[in-house]
Amino acid sequence: MFRFLPEQASTIAPEVDFLNNLITDLSVFFTVAIVGSMLYFAWKYRRRNGVDHPTPRIEGSHTLEIIWTAVPTAVCIFLGWAGIVVYNDMKHVPENAMTINVTGWKWAWEFQYQNGKKSGGQGAELVVPVNQPIKLVMTSRDVLHSFFIPAMRVKQDVVPGKYSYVSFTPVKTGLYDVYCTEYCGTRHSYMLAKVRVVSAEEFEAWISHDPTEGLAPSDLGKQLYTSLGCNACHSLADGVRLVGPSFYKSFGREGKLSDGSNYSADENYIRESILNPNIKLVDGYAANLMPSFDGRLDESQLNALIAFIKAQDGSAPPAPAVNISLGDEEEDLSKLSPKERGEKLYSAKACIGCHTLDGSNLVGPTFKGSYGSKRELQDGSSVTVDDAYITESILQPMTKVAKGFAPAMPPYEGQLSESEVKDLIEFIKTVK
Repeated sequence: MFRFLPEQASTIAPEVDFLNNLITDLSVFFTVAIVGSMLYFAWKYRRRNGVDHPTPRIEGSHTLEIIWTAVPTAVCIFLGWAGIVVYNDMKHVPENAMTINVTGWKWAWEFQYQNGKKSGGQGAELVVPVNQPIKLVMTSRDVLHSFFIPAMRVKQDVVPGKYSYVSFTPVKTGLYDVYCTEYCGTRHSYMLAKVRVVSAEEFEAWISHDPTEGLAPSDLGKQLYTSLGCNACHSLADGVRLVGPSFYKSFGREGKLSDGSNYSADENYIRESILNPNIKLVDGYAANLMPSFDGRLDESQLNALIAFIKAQDGSAPPAPAVNISLGDEEEDLSKLSPKERGEKLYSAKACIGCHTLDGSNLVGPTFKGSYGSKRELQDGSSVTVDDAYITESILQPMTKVAKGFAPAMPPYEGQLSESEVKDLIEFIKTVK
């Protein structure tokens, strides 16, 4: 009846329009039928010439009562079922979907592709290839926004502190509007963008031209995996268990938490595990071992770590559990002092993830002022933190565990040479 919807530009659009038009048509039909009957009877049995006229006495009809009860009930059940079917189709993400990160803020959108290329600011363009399933993983830097592409018939709230997503498959090339449909401040109406749907060939030329000066998210995530010390507790190898679960094929993994509930490792679960690791502990792993990274990582770094974890999907050969290189500077290490080499090892071998230099304790004791101090152990004895104790703690950390700390450190025996251990000790000595 009313066919004023925008152009259908995605595979889901005809389904959405069919349901929308059906609801509109039924609403108009029943409104006319009910209100029309009401107006007709009001007119027919009105008071005429100042005289009341008696209306016919109607005893009732079981047939009519059954009809006006059964028909609306059947209509509601059908519409409910149809709505669930269309909603499930809208939320389904094909396996070959292209993932693009979307970040909203007052008052613009930013789109980041998996090779690191970005498009952002007011009037930014989301460029996608035609007939390619798209998954937009979205979050907000500040307040609640809502991402809406009318031609694709997709809309989803964009919430600060978590991820939401929409999925669609464009079927027509062209330029389509993007709106924010959640009032987000004085310039809410300026929060506009465009979706440009192009051919596959044109998209490949666009995505590879003038690449971003930054790293691809997964490559940045790989750097953070090492620099933040994730590699000390989370392996990239199949079946290798360290302090925490392996990242190998972890995205989408389902299992049980320590409280007996189930979990699925999607973007929101990984994000929460990075920022607040003790809220949802995987069954079989101890609490209070992983430090919180809330406030230590910005949105782009969180996205990068998640992209890196998603990339450990088995498509590339699994990496060893701990296989950290000092990088291109290895050939110059001989020119450095033992303390300087030890400082590089502190970062490269992921000590930085568990042992601070500022006096605060994370998973393990701080290195600040530790050398030469007395340390109480879990068995009630005490030791002096000297060369022998540090060497033993690096190579066989479970032998003498400091009181108040969980036995969480992986052994580095066979992973560090004698000279590397000595370099680490020289560095620890200097941390006053």
